[in-house]
Amino acid sequence: MFNIFNFWKQRAFKRHMSQQDRRLTIYTRNNPDSDALASSLALKRIAEHYNIDASIYYTGTIQNKTLINILGDDVINTPSISPSRNPIAFVDILPTEIVEKIVPAIVLGHTLGNTEGIRCSYRDIRTTETTSSILIEYLNKLGVAIDKQLATLLLFAIRDKTKTLITNITLPDLEAYWFIHKYVDMELLNSLEHPAVKLDTFEDLSRAIGNRVIKGTSLFTTVGYVKDPGTIPKVCKYMLDIEGISTSLVFAVNATKIHIFAESKNMEMNMKNILKKAFGDWGEATGGTSTASISIPLGVFGIAADNEKAKQLLLKSIGDSISTKYFHVLEAE
Repeated sequence: MFNIFNFWKQRAFKRHMSQQDRRLTIYTRNNPDSDALASSLALKRIAEHYNIDASIYYTGTIQNKTLINILGDDVINTPSISPSRNPIAFVDILPTEIVEKIVPAIVLGHTLGNTEGIRCSYRDIRTTETTSSILIEYLNKLGVAIDKQLATLLLFAIRDKTKTLITNITLPDLEAYWFIHKYVDMELLNSLEHPAVKLDTFEDLSRAIGNRVIKGTSLFTTVGYVKDPGTIPKVCKYMLDIEGISTSLVFAVNATKIHIFAESKNMEMNMKNILKKAFGDWGEATGGTSTASISIPLGVFGIAADNEKAKQLLLKSIGDSISTKYFHVLEAE
C-alpha cells in the first residue's frame, strides 16, 4: 500500500518544501470539484506542517454549496490565475491548461493526457482517477496530522469521482480510501452526499426535461437563462436517471457566459476530451473522464438583448450551435 511516493520522492519533496520562502500560493482548476478542493486543502495542511503559510485560489464557481460552507476562508475566489511573488503550486490543474504562462514550483495532479513540456521544480502527475488519492499518500508518508474535516473531504472526493467506487476506480484510489476512512466524520459525509436541494434546481430540472433532445443514449438540453449556474451539474445528474440515457449535456446562459456541463456513465467516454473537441475553440474545458465543464464568453454569440423575444432567439441560436457540435463529436467518438 502506498509505494509510489518512495524514499527518493519524499526526500525531493521535503527538500523542496524546506526551500520555500514561508509562503505558498496554491492554484486549483476553474469551477473546482470536490477532488480539486480536497486535494488543495491537503497540500495546504502539508505546507502548514512545514511551517509554511499557504493560500488556495480558484476561478469560476464551486458547484457544491455545502463544500463552500465547510471550506470557508480556506479557499479564495480569484478572477484569474496570475503570477505571484510567492512560489506557486498547481493542484489538479496543469500549467498547459491555462493561458497565462506561469512556471510553478509544484505540480500535483492526475491526468491521462499529454504532460510533455511542463516546467516546474517538483511534479507528481499520475494516472489515478483522483488527485485526492495522491495527497492522501503524501499525508500518510509525511506524518501530517489528519483532522476529521480534511479526511471527510478527501474520502467524499474519491466517492464522488468514482460514483461510490463503481466506475473508473484504480488500485491507488482504493488504497487511499481504505487508509483515510478511519478518520472520517460520518455526519459531515452524509451532509456532503445529501445536500439540501434548492427550489431553483427543481425549476431548472423542469425546463431541462421540457427542452431535452435525445439521440440514441445521449441527451442534450438547456435550462435557459439562470442567475446561479451552480444548479446545472445537479440537473445533469438527474438527466442520467432517465431510462436509456448514458450521457447528458446541459447548458445555461447567465449575464456574461454560456455554462456547459456534461456527464457520462459510459466508461468508454472521456467527457473532457469531448468538450475540448467540440468547444475548445471557444473556451477551456475542465474536468475528467466522467464529468466535464466549460464556460464560454457570451460575446461569441453577441450580447443578449433586454427584449424577451430577442433573448429567446439568441438562446435558440446558442442551443443549435452547441447541439450540432456536440452530437457531431459524439458520433465521431
